[in-house]
Amino acid sequence: MNISLSRIAVVAVFSLFAAAASQADINTYRVHGTVQQIDAANHKVTLAQDAVTELGWPMRTMTYKVDGDSILGGVAAGQSVDATFTADSPYNPSIHFITPTSH
Repeated sequence: MNISLSRIAVVAVFSLFAAAASQADINTYRVHGTVQQIDAANHKVTLAQDAVTELGWPMRTMTYKVDGDSILGGVAAGQSVDATFTADSPYNPSIHFITPTSH
């Protein structure tokens, strides 16, 4: 019985390490910009944004996927916003939080 519990514990520990390693591949970034367009039906927002130096992205206009229905609530075209996004590749960023700002 002790051998079975030990094996279960070892498998559990390796599973936690594997889950942590897969999460480590996804980095979180922040960006400031102005909302150009909102496509709520397709869960997308287009920002005229500042550079994201961590990714080597210049200042530009970019469309992001939005993670969830409620994220775009209270955000309108023309607003200045700060957004937090993840990117598992430069071509697949996804905004998780977007907040109107005054600057």
